[in-house]
Amino acid sequence: MSALAIGWIVFALVFGSAMLAMFVHSKLPEDHLTSDSKDVVKLGVALIATMSALVLSLLIASAKTAFDTRSNQLVQASADISLLDRALARYGPETK
Repeated sequence: MSALAIGWIVFALVFGSAMLAMFVHSKLPEDHLTSDSKDVVKLGVALIATMSALVLSLLIASAKTAFDTRSNQLVQASADISLLDRALARYGPETK
């Protein structure tokens, strides 16, 4: 699935959720719309946002570690091939 399609799907889900929330807001009783209830919802959203940021940062750190490991392996393999070429060159033209 392309990134553009995923973006449109996410947009549709977020927009649909906002529309559903506006509909549910009009149907809620007044005691659910007090400032205390709103503060609890804000606290929950802040907790979810913080956990999402933490998971995303751990995912990025893991990807960077994997990339660095592959890069170091490539550099090491290049150095080993270069050393092998030098060692074979010392044996003379028969090793070509």
